[in-house]
Amino acid sequence: MIASTAPAASSEDRADAGFTLVELMVAITMFMTLLTLVLGGTITVSRALKDTRQFTAINEQSRVAVERLTRELRQASEIIAVTIPSTSDGEVAMTFGVDFNGNQNLDVAAADPEVLTYRYLPATDQLTLTANDASGNAVTQPILSDDVSAFSLDYRSSLWQYDTNGDGITRWSEIDATTGVGNQNGVLDAPELTKIDFVSITLTVLKGEHRQTYQTEVGLRNQAQS
Repeated sequence: MIASTAPAASSEDRADAGFTLVELMVAITMFMTLLTLVLGGTITVSRALKDTRQFTAINEQSRVAVERLTRELRQASEIIAVTIPSTSDGEVAMTFGVDFNGNQNLDVAAADPEVLTYRYLPATDQLTLTANDASGNAVTQPILSDDVSAFSLDYRSSLWQYDTNGDGITRWSEIDATTGVGNQNGVLDAPELTKIDFVSITLTVLKGEHRQTYQTEVGLRNQAQS
């Protein structure tokens, strides 16, 4: 009796036999790795786009805020009071009057407020505006909220004769120290404010890792010195 012998499997038969468990596990691992890389890249790009959109929005709001303050300050008939911080985390404020209706008075109750107070609050990163409404009630509203990392105001005069250090800039402190002109009290108040006709504004906003600084100098055309 002749024993039958099964034919050996050809290379083509082995290729059609499917994946082994090891090959399947390797394929799954490679797929998951690729998927993780793709998803990670997508999430990173999405976050970057969202962050950029948020900064673009606050950037535009900041530009508008500076333009608004500049426009109103340029028309100011007088600076009424200021708060200059003694420390880097102190409050900054400026109150000034604008005769919008041209009646030669600063109306405390008007449809278009004529006494305006801009205030920077470092503790809350806010820039606010306080003004009376038509009934004379003080109303405070945020101009920029949560994203203002720095805000400063620098007061100067075009009265060069009081530039005591000769650097070409007449600061309020030099006017204050001049006998017969300032009151030598180290505070920017009424005697010096009447001679201020330039205000430098510096505003810095910070959103995530994005920082933008705006700086401008405003000439008070209604308080120009001669």
